[in-house]
Amino acid sequence: MRNVPKPLYSRILSGLLLSLLAACGTQNSNPDGSNPNPSPLSGKTVTYSPSDEVFLNPERGFRPGVQLGYSQGSTSLAGVNLPGMRGRGYTLIQAYISLEPFQNGPISDTYLNQLRGRLQGMRDAGIKGSVRFWYTWGGTPRSSKATILGHIRQLTPLLRDYADVMVALQAGFLGSWGEWGDHGEMNSAENKRELVSALLAALPPDRRVQLRTVEHLRLFVPGGMSEAQAFEAGFIGSRLGHHNDCFMVNQSDAGTYAWSDPQRTTDRNYLSSMSKFMPIGGEMCGDVPEAGTDPYNRRTPQGQLDELARFNWSWISNDFGNIDRWRQWGIYDTIARKLGYRFALVQSVVPEVASGGRLRLSFTVRNDGWAAPFNPRPVRVVLRNTQSRQVYSVNVNTDPRRWFAGSTQTIQVDQPLPAGIVPGSYEVLLHLPDPYQSIAARPEYAIRLANPDVWEAATGYNKLNQTVRVP
Repeated sequence: MRNVPKPLYSRILSGLLLSLLAACGTQNSNPDGSNPNPSPLSGKTVTYSPSDEVFLNPERGFRPGVQLGYSQGSTSLAGVNLPGMRGRGYTLIQAYISLEPFQNGPISDTYLNQLRGRLQGMRDAGIKGSVRFWYTWGGTPRSSKATILGHIRQLTPLLRDYADVMVALQAGFLGSWGEWGDHGEMNSAENKRELVSALLAALPPDRRVQLRTVEHLRLFVPGGMSEAQAFEAGFIGSRLGHHNDCFMVNQSDAGTYAWSDPQRTTDRNYLSSMSKFMPIGGEMCGDVPEAGTDPYNRRTPQGQLDELARFNWSWISNDFGNIDRWRQWGIYDTIARKLGYRFALVQSVVPEVASGGRLRLSFTVRNDGWAAPFNPRPVRVVLRNTQSRQVYSVNVNTDPRRWFAGSTQTIQVDQPLPAGIVPGSYEVLLHLPDPYQSIAARPEYAIRLANPDVWEAATGYNKLNQTVRVP
């Protein structure tokens, strides 16, 4: 080997060492600069008490049924007070939209513009809707497949422009009330699949189509789905949900499940195996199951709570069916709290100083609700200067859709400090805003945590009641 001069040899070794260190740093960093293997934290620990308060949160809770378009049998818009919904305790409505006058031809431009105004009214009011289009409110529709597919094409711009205020689109169109009953040529499995494919193509990829029965779900996911498939963009099950519109009328919920066992129990097990990944909602259409055997214990208060929990309900009507039974039983407020997600802070750990140009902290959150959020949603740590009130945000690498019912998550944050942040003392807050830019800054569309003294109604932030100093 040739002799290398000592100074040059040292420089070569130093260069090699720096290259190795840089490579190691690259391997240990995520693309967003976060550390995938953060070291244990030391800092101020704050623990939080849960709240029993019933309060509003987006995409969950009790909901009323509303004719958002024409009234039944009419070509005049139905009367509806969208601005008053939040004051009545609703963040979500069941938005029924009549296509009754258009069963034999295209939707008029006038009506499309009227629907645009109604959807904008929902956005202005700070609410969302599960949306369903229907041709007949009872009876058998006469619209052809070609007409239906043409209507979907006409509605596509509306569905995309206002996806932010649609929690889900119910498959609709077919049968009485759009609940997929008898509809002539559309009764075939092939035509139903074509309809759903058209709806999925009309929607943005982050929005789902709800189907009425287990039988309908099996047309698309006959074997159910795993957690991995539920978050796989190319898997059709990740775009589906379920609405049960006859909860408690009988043991099969009016055909939601098979009418008799053993298939009925098989259907229930099939749905419960994947409901935690789906938007699940609906309404009652009765009181409690009919007299006779009660194999699922659905006639008792606890049995009905267990049923809602097992199938991960996020919303249900409180203006239809015998909801007074729940009030008599004393479980109405429990249901109001448990529908959908209910995130409560458990603990946070925040170092006194954000040293090394990085923000390090952890927070623990528990889901006391019956479901996780089913639509994507970011999680951000907000730093607010205690003097200037200037705000900086740090994205957190976590997915609230995986904060499943009954689970507890400890999220560790190890991220570069925001660019341009000035030295000073900062409050630490948590923000779970809507991902759509049209409503991302609206506090009524952010998730409120179920703890006393953490929610800021004016900002949509949740206070950790912690501070950190940026040197």
